[in-house]
Amino acid sequence: MPTNTPTVVAPSILTPARAVRRSAAVSVASVLGALILVTLAAKVAVPVPGTDVPMTLQLLAVLVIGLSLSPTHSVAALSAYLVLGSAGLPVFSPWSTGLWGPTGGYLVGFIPAAWLMGILCGRGNSGAWRMLVAGAAGIALVFVCGVGWRIAWLAGDWRMAFQTGLIPFAVKATLELCLAVTLVMTVRRWRERRSRTSVSE
Repeated sequence: MPTNTPTVVAPSILTPARAVRRSAAVSVASVLGALILVTLAAKVAVPVPGTDVPMTLQLLAVLVIGLSLSPTHSVAALSAYLVLGSAGLPVFSPWSTGLWGPTGGYLVGFIPAAWLMGILCGRGNSGAWRMLVAGAAGIALVFVCGVGWRIAWLAGDWRMAFQTGLIPFAVKATLELCLAVTLVMTVRRWRERRSRTSVSE
């Protein structure tokens, strides 16, 4: 007479491996997405009268990257961006002279700025005010690197460096900070709602 013997399902030994592969795939996708984002943002470039620094959307992209990704992923993406640009790939803005030109300091500053923003935001879901503070610190670091580079490029003429490398872009940077925080918060809320919906189903 047959008996109802419960079926024992052995735990899958592939689960940890799958988790590692999934995490690696997410990391690669995040870095590639950030790289594509900053490259596309560089293509939106408008010359500014009186300065050789073009007005681009790169800072907005760096803010979004730094506020939404981990410091490691942010640094990896922006380091890859600089390496590809230095190798001659067309990832910089059309008017950029690369790392060794008068705007090279801004490009170099993207990396520590994104890292700093990730550190200041910390782990978990940061609030809007914390993200604003982190983004403001990141912007300050980009301009410190960019203007400092220009001071050396202009043989110590710090007044000209500020007039051509900071003042024309201060308002734009403030608006980009507010927009970046809004975008990151909006995407985060959308993901949270989607996650709750999938769990309830």
